[in-house]
Amino acid sequence: MTATDEQVRKALDEGLSERAVAERLGVPRNQVRAAKARLADQPPTIEPPTQPLPQPVGELTTTQPTALIAEPAQWSPVGEKLATQWSAVAAQPTRSVDQPAVPATQPANGQEPGAHLVAWTGFIFGSLMSIAANVLHAWLPASHSAPDWSPGIAPQVGAAVWPIGLLLSVEALSRVRWPKGLLWILARYVGAGSVAVATAIISYGHVHDVLVSWGYSDVGATVGPIVLDGLMVVSGFALLAMSSRPAGDRS
Repeated sequence: MTATDEQVRKALDEGLSERAVAERLGVPRNQVRAAKARLADQPPTIEPPTQPLPQPVGELTTTQPTALIAEPAQWSPVGEKLATQWSAVAAQPTRSVDQPAVPATQPANGQEPGAHLVAWTGFIFGSLMSIAANVLHAWLPASHSAPDWSPGIAPQVGAAVWPIGLLLSVEALSRVRWPKGLLWILARYVGAGSVAVATAIISYGHVHDVLVSWGYSDVGATVGPIVLDGLMVVSGFALLAMSSRPAGDRS
């Protein structure tokens, strides 16, 4: 009777001696010794795992960035670091190719920095100076006035009416959304427009007389009123232009 090398190996794995193995298998002792020598020359046998191997998470694709971190325990430290970096890149918002990047120096509202401040400063300054110049006109004495003459409250208030009327009429012309139609066109440009022109003429005359009394030349007294009233009107239109931009242009 002969014994296979596998039978000898299993018996030896149980811790039996060569003699005990020979008695169990019923073979000569020298046969057990020869099988033992052959087993020593063979490479070790790798036993299959007792637990199932982890299933692969899936193929790495650009459309499935989260597959890398589905099972963190299955990855080596290097794989975990790469998975974290990939997730951070995937979480960043993307921008369409059709949407060009807005330069960082471009203002959000489409206006240069300080545009509103400049327009409001010019509007307030021009309005106050025009009103002050018209009120000063009330203090200009007439040729027949007494040396201790001074104007009353009513002339001073009345002198301020004209620049304020010019201001309000220009605002009504520009800011009000006038309906369409011939009558509305007449009301806007003939009615409100004539008020603006009339108040501008009176205000211009008052400021002109004040500049002449201060010793300005004919040229200075002629263009001076245009500077004050024109600054007020232009700044008002600038504020209107900034406030009436379409919603899409403000982004």
